[in-house]
Amino acid sequence: MSLANEISPSPATAPIKRDGLGCTASRLRKDLHIGSGDLQIYRKGMDDARAERVSTEASDRGFLAGIALQGGHRRHLFRGARSEERRFDSSSIYLRDFSEPYSAELHGDFDFVLVELSPEFLTRLADEHDSPVIRGLTCSPRKKDPVLYHLASALAATTDASGPLNKLFVDHVGLCIGIHIARQYGNFAHHETQAKGTLTPAQEARAKELLLLRSDSGNSIGDIASECHLSRAYFIRAFARTTGRTPHQWLLEQRVTEARVLIESTEKPLAEIAMICGFSDQSHLSRVFLKLCGATPGAWRRAARR
Repeated sequence: MSLANEISPSPATAPIKRDGLGCTASRLRKDLHIGSGDLQIYRKGMDDARAERVSTEASDRGFLAGIALQGGHRRHLFRGARSEERRFDSSSIYLRDFSEPYSAELHGDFDFVLVELSPEFLTRLADEHDSPVIRGLTCSPRKKDPVLYHLASALAATTDASGPLNKLFVDHVGLCIGIHIARQYGNFAHHETQAKGTLTPAQEARAKELLLLRSDSGNSIGDIASECHLSRAYFIRAFARTTGRTPHQWLLEQRVTEARVLIESTEKPLAEIAMICGFSDQSHLSRVFLKLCGATPGAWRRAARR
């Protein structure tokens, strides 16, 4: 008997089937597509605690909003040689721009309602409401949105219920989610020629996202300018012309806004709020808060309680 007859050929390894968002389809406990037209809605859930690597190429699909229905999930985002970690609690949200390649490693169980906002949807929304076009979506990496959470929970309850899916209900709730995302997180622009020396819409949205995302990791303005393909000096001037604030001023305002929400709505100690929002300590929070809000955090909390 020849050696060729003694050795059986190895069966070909079947390619891993992935969904349109880069997840391994066979590992998803929930994998529903319940949207239609220019606003797509998905329900994705996984109980497998093993790490899952996902990636997608850049495309013209628009934007993706994810709303976490449960906590305990985290993921590492990879951009070139850099990685950034995000953690998700119940009602945490994230926004993803499909025009950029996406690569991440997912850790822990998750249950998300995902809404894909196409360029056609955003254009139609602007036309119907006689508003400026939306040129990007930006939110803090620690952002929680109770409104989106309750709307997403209503959709999730509908998909979990027995019987036929109420498509009219899904369409109406999906539209509410899309409008809320556009109004709360959209960077609007009129149909005008870009002013000389300003950031492009894509650069502004990217810069704001990176400022919020990297404020904890110590990455410099130079790093962000580089990712916008600009020199540090030009980026600072262009950001100020575009937003009316320097990058540092803009970031401090975002931190104070986040701190104000926590001061008004929680009983967390001010020192803890300072750390959560990226201030060096409670004294730093108090100085900046007083300058921007006209009152100390403690006085603001007492007034809110009254």
